[in-house]
Amino acid sequence: MATGYTGKEFLAGLSKDWKLKLDKPVEQEMPDGEKRTYVHGRSGSGVTVSAGYADHEDMSSLLCKTSTNQSDGLAFLAACTGLDVVGVDHSKASSWLEQAKKETDSLYEKKVAETGNKKEYVVSGVFTSGPVVMVLHRAYDKYSLRILGGAVT
Repeated sequence: MATGYTGKEFLAGLSKDWKLKLDKPVEQEMPDGEKRTYVHGRSGSGVTVSAGYADHEDMSSLLCKTSTNQSDGLAFLAACTGLDVVGVDHSKASSWLEQAKKETDSLYEKKVAETGNKKEYVVSGVFTSGPVVMVLHRAYDKYSLRILGGAVT
């Protein structure tokens, strides 16, 4: 997200507020042979989070997921936009997320009406704030908020 940003305090707060059980960090080998570190977490209510570290220290990505019918799902995704990275405008990110949800829901309904297939996949426009970009995906009954930052190599 930014040089020196580990996201540990942010993940700890998210974990506490949303009752997420964070797993121990794991290393995964990427197709290019490089290894990346990930921290995954989930709650009993079905929300999940996955933080990626391109260099094993600086957070480079965050993925937050919730179901489309979860009553507090949008609030969870909004909490994910609250990354404590210098330069991120949280009020604009939160407003963008609300609009992106409306747009993806509308696109999803339109695609389902066209194809008759309820397992459609749609993506919002990209939001950029400071060193991060955000995009909302909707696949059938799940929302995925992807946040990528400058530490991506």
